[in-house]
Amino acid sequence: MTQYINEVEKQRLYLAAEDWGNKVSQIYSTKGGAGDLGFGMGMFVYYNNGAVHKLEGKKISICQVPNSIEQVIDDYERKDV
Repeated sequence: MTQYINEVEKQRLYLAAEDWGNKVSQIYSTKGGAGDLGFGMGMFVYYNNGAVHKLEGKKISICQVPNSIEQVIDDYERKDV
């Protein structure tokens, strides 16, 4: 059974990074002016995986898609350094 230790650890890291990536890193609100990073005005939700969603009433717009899982795993491993 010890031959699967590396595969199990990879899967554990994958699942932990995926869970961490889907958590909110910050909520940002802009009022007036050009807004944040060219996304315009409004309320924005930033996730650890790099995704940015804009909230407008009951509508959610995707401003930036998430990073690849490889990038999220790399960010997850470096988060506490």
